[in-house]
Parts: sequence; structure tokens; C-alpha cells
Amino acid sequence: MLRLIYFYLLLLPLTIFYSLVIIFSKTQKNFHWSERSWGKAVLDASGCEFDVDLSALDKNQTYVFMVNHQSFFDIPLLFHFLSPWQFKFVAKKSLFNFPIFGHAMAAAKHISIDRDNSRQGMKDIQHAVEVANSGHSPLIFPEGTRNPDPNKLLPFKIGGMILALKCQKPIAPILMVGPEKVLYKGKLIMSPCQKIRIKALPPIDTTKYTLKDREKIKEYLQEIMNKAYAEMRHE
Repeated sequence: MLRLIYFYLLLLPLTIFYSLVIIFSKTQKNFHWSERSWGKAVLDASGCEFDVDLSALDKNQTYVFMVNHQSFFDIPLLFHFLSPWQFKFVAKKSLFNFPIFGHAMAAAKHISIDRDNSRQGMKDIQHAVEVANSGHSPLIFPEGTRNPDPNKLLPFKIGGMILALKCQKPIAPILMVGPEKVLYKGKLIMSPCQKIRIKALPPIDTTKYTLKDREKIKEYLQEIMNKAYAEMRHE
């Protein structure tokens, strides 16, 4: 209970402070510092234990990160543990409407996707391609939403595959097990001091494929991530 009180006493002021730093900053360096500092502070306050293996990845490579999504707690996890890379979330447009935090996401140039307007959505994907080509790694939740069932992954959406194939950057599949125990979808009260595992799978070379192979890539990615996720849950 004391850990829970401590976490919530820190969460709001930390989020407001680092969001305001981002909103009033002008440089990518400040954006990156604020995001990773906020992520680390939130994780420290949570009292969780972390088992992280990103050894399959090259810190000097630009990727299209594909990560399973279970909880809002995924956000600070990724800001902290993927801090060696300059990355941008590719997220639904409504997230950017959140007071303060959403404005900070927009100010830091994370990528908004309009799911209700297919024409604008394709323009947003093209913008994400340009971001990738500038050296910033797009990060996508291929399930498209937070998964309420921790036993298996949701079916993947096609948009992330189109992005990866267009920019011809390697896909870096990353799996997380445990964030849903900290903060389940639909709940406001967290459960601190959980164990969380994060593992990167070997990247997928997209230069061997064209846009015509988007379904093939999606099926392959779903297959390898499903298999690795099941193994991680039972280890």
C-alpha cells in the first residue's frame, strides 16, 4: 500500500513536469532526455523487477519497432529501455488529445495516425516513412490497441507492415510480458512490484520484400511473435 501511495504521489507531478519541458523545448535532444528521464522515474517509483534482453539489436541501426501492447505502463517501459534509440511512437490520433501528455507527444513529434480517415491515414504512414528515413525509429503496436487478454496476442494490423516495407528498415520485434499485471486495461489502480520481462527477437530484413508481400510479412511476424510470447509466459 505504501508503494502504491508513493507511486501516485509522484506520477502526476513527474508527468506534468517532463511534459512541460517537452512542450517548451525546441530540440530533439531535450525531447529525448525528458522522455527517458520520465520513463526511468516512473519505473523506479513502481518498485517493479525487470528482466530485459535487447542483445539481438544494434544500437546504431534505425528500426521499425513492433511491440505487443498490454497496458499504459508500456509507455514508460519503452521510453526507458529503448533509450539507446531515437524512436517515435506511431499512435492513434485520439491519444494526442490527452491534456498535457498528449500535447507533449505532439510537441516531441511522435506520429499521429487518423484511423477514421483512410486517405489521411495513408498520408500519416508516409510521414512515418519520412521520419524513419531521417534516422528516427517508428514504434508501432501491431495489435492496434491494448490487449485485454494476456494469454495471447491479438491479430496484427496491416498498417505497420506497409510502413516497414515502404521505408525498407528492419523490423525489430519486441515482446513484453508482465505490464498488464501492473495496470490492466480499463483499471485505474496499479499493482506495484511486479516482474516484467522484455525481449527483442532477431530483426527481419525488409529489403527482401515489396509492398505486395505485406500480408506475408504480417503472417510471419505474427507467427514468430506468438511463438516467442508463449514461450516467455511459460518460462
